[in-house]
Amino acid sequence: MNKDFLPEGDATDGVVERDDGLKYLEPVRAHAFLGLIRAGDKLDRALDATLQKEHQLSLHAFEVLLFLAVFADDRQMPMSELRRRTPLSQSRVSRLVADLERTGLVERSGDPSDTRAVNVGITDQGISAFRAAQDRHLDDLEQHFFSKLSSREIQQLATITAKLLDEPEA
Repeated sequence: MNKDFLPEGDATDGVVERDDGLKYLEPVRAHAFLGLIRAGDKLDRALDATLQKEHQLSLHAFEVLLFLAVFADDRQMPMSELRRRTPLSQSRVSRLVADLERTGLVERSGDPSDTRAVNVGITDQGISAFRAAQDRHLDDLEQHFFSKLSSREIQQLATITAKLLDEPEA
């Protein structure tokens, strides 16, 4: 945000109020907020584009496969847990799992301990797709994200994002 384009006003608690009552964030807060949002969007688009182009997987599909392949007991988890771990709405996760099931990468099954619950498991084909995409995805993360930050900045960012998400620090 260029300071030359900002109108004059009085800042209180990081908010500037003009004489006519219109309000906006002071520059440092605007940069922090908009920078975080735009950096996340830019990274998301870059990672998604490569996965789509080279592996016919969306970033969110890759994330679901990651949870099931690496972090799930017996390579399956309840749909409710999968929804909790992803930043997607319930309906979006359901559609994504349905798409992955149609392509043979995951399968749904009933939960023997809860007849209302559904488990999602990764198939052998899903493991193969995840394995084929994982190195490229990790390379993209390094290129577009980690290589731009020092180890200290990565730790600071982990602390900051944990606070913003109300989660324990990593």
